[in-house]
Amino acid sequence: MLGTVTGEAVLRITPPYGGAIVLLLGGLFYYWLIPKIASRLSNSPLHVRLRDAVTPRQHALFLSGLVLLALMESWPSLELARYVSSLAYLTHNMLIELVAVPLLLLGIPHWLFHRLTETPFVDALLEFLTSPILTTVLYAALFVLSMLAAIVEAQATSLVVYVYLQVAFVVIGALMWIPALRLNPGTRKLSTGGRVIYLFAQSLLPTFPAFVLIFSHHSFYPIFATNLHLIFGASEVGDQQLAGAIPKLIDFGILWTVAVAIMVRAQKQEDLGADPEPITWLDVEREFKRTQKNTGA
Repeated sequence: MLGTVTGEAVLRITPPYGGAIVLLLGGLFYYWLIPKIASRLSNSPLHVRLRDAVTPRQHALFLSGLVLLALMESWPSLELARYVSSLAYLTHNMLIELVAVPLLLLGIPHWLFHRLTETPFVDALLEFLTSPILTTVLYAALFVLSMLAAIVEAQATSLVVYVYLQVAFVVIGALMWIPALRLNPGTRKLSTGGRVIYLFAQSLLPTFPAFVLIFSHHSFYPIFATNLHLIFGASEVGDQQLAGAIPKLIDFGILWTVAVAIMVRAQKQEDLGADPEPITWLDVEREFKRTQKNTGA
């Protein structure tokens, strides 16, 4: 039977190869590449320590996101999400896009984000890809595509498809969060109200597929139906209905909480007489470079 796995294969603890790869790549980027790039900045010493290049808060956020991403790519979450449960599959994807990715982004120093995107081609590409309308479409499209039976079957039976799908969740998740967190370089950023509306839109647009699962009366995913029954003796329809409700509640909870936090923080800044939407010198410098490029100076 295609895609069927045994209970022993899923329940037995397996080596966390995926998690180890995530930790290795993330560790190389953060603990080796960041100090190396920092040492090449003007007026920087030859050898820069990580604690001099990032803040303790950034370090903690990045490490939290990296560990969560590694756990998602290790036993048992990986096996349950790929082969066994609709609920595990959608929750797995949500946690990557909505928790691990923003933690990783917030852990990257602002100066590094500007340095990595300062090339005119990269800058223009990032500006295009982080357009709020485009990121909203991409986020909703990926959510819908990931729920198609053919995609679910393919990611379970092909490691290559699974890896590509996970990369897509990280990349599209990053593109979606960059405007919301005002990480895109330059002065053309979403206002407080714009960010709130943007986050509400992200939570509402992919709602229809969730309702399809909630009110389903038969299984859409044969691989989950077979394996869930073999391993846990449970019904895939019930699991599928929970998969429509619980991950959507997670989606609403995270995005709406961030939206409310943005409004509260902006109000506090206004009460203190500070600018709730500050623009840094790096943003002004990036905008100046864009103007020079457009005028041919």
